[in-house]
Amino acid sequence: MSETQDKIVGVHVGTGGAPLILGLPVFGIASVALGMGLLGAPTGFGVIVPIILFTTGLYQLVTTGWAIILGQNIVAAIFGLFSGFWLSLGVLLLGLHLGWYDIPKGTLPASLELFFISYTVLFFFLTIPCLWLPWIFPLTVLLVAIAVALAAAGSFTVCGYFVLAFAFLAFWAWMNVSITAMGGKTVPPLGKPLIS
Repeated sequence: MSETQDKIVGVHVGTGGAPLILGLPVFGIASVALGMGLLGAPTGFGVIVPIILFTTGLYQLVTTGWAIILGQNIVAAIFGLFSGFWLSLGVLLLGLHLGWYDIPKGTLPASLELFFISYTVLFFFLTIPCLWLPWIFPLTVLLVAIAVALAAAGSFTVCGYFVLAFAFLAFWAWMNVSITAMGGKTVPPLGKPLIS
């Protein structure tokens, strides 16, 4: 080998980091925006779409890729599924506003119901593997499942309160992850796994 080749240093991918440090706050941001929109914030849903698509949907994809590189399968699965939810919700809201889908007006509630029921089933089943994680995570996913079920039932105001509740839990968990990443104590607590 030449002297130049001996000095080439490889880049080690997947040697560290915590994908939750990015995934949790962007989840929280979209949740706050959606919750406020559901509770009747005067700005309406137009402001929510860019947050859902270009902050949360996009950066949860980044979080998913980061977790895949680190071999964190459950983190990758959770954030990949949530990225799909946020991206599809953003495209749904945008498409409904712009009339992309040619949904007859009389069938719009049934179409939205189908969307939300599909995700209710997903998040209900996602709660089960999360039971092996600290309790804050299965509680968050369960609240998401309940909120999406309420949206399927057309109870948007009550849904908004549940959305704000899981936004709070996401930011709570993010505080723990970010403080730990800075070398601090693991506070606030995330709780013990419900199943160990």
